[in-house]
Amino acid sequence: MKIMVKPSDIVKRGLWDTYVYYVVGSEKESEKILAEDKEFELSERNGIVIGLLKVMETDNLIHRFNDYFIHFLSIKSMKDCDEILVKKKSVELAISNFRDKFPSHWNCEINWKMALKDLDVYLNDLSLKIEKLELLKLTLKNINYEFYYSNNVKKLLNFNNY
Repeated sequence: MKIMVKPSDIVKRGLWDTYVYYVVGSEKESEKILAEDKEFELSERNGIVIGLLKVMETDNLIHRFNDYFIHFLSIKSMKDCDEILVKKKSVELAISNFRDKFPSHWNCEINWKMALKDLDVYLNDLSLKIEKLELLKLTLKNINYEFYYSNNVKKLLNFNNY
């Protein structure tokens, strides 16, 4: 299969961070590739590795983040007695890592700029709300861990107002 794609198309699908990590390998080289934005052939193998063959393009980045975060919570949550918990550090990393899918040096259209601005506001609001949640502190093998209740984190996601 022949896959012709532009770097900006990879960014629009939210796959730039995985493309840089698995295919390009260098942040400096990736900046150059994105600045040129020339169409190139992507191998089918690399398309599968970065997830290009299973995503759709949309500029509704808040909805995309919510889907990403719900999937994250379903994978990273763990059951302890009757509670479903997720590590505080994991939640913070998931929120900060999502923004890496859309590099700051990307020269995009106005609708994408507005979507990125809305996403930044949403992520900042969400981070502030999450910081106010009740923490559960556990000590396992002399190491202290901080957990959020997964359902409380999930309730903070806003699917309607943005």
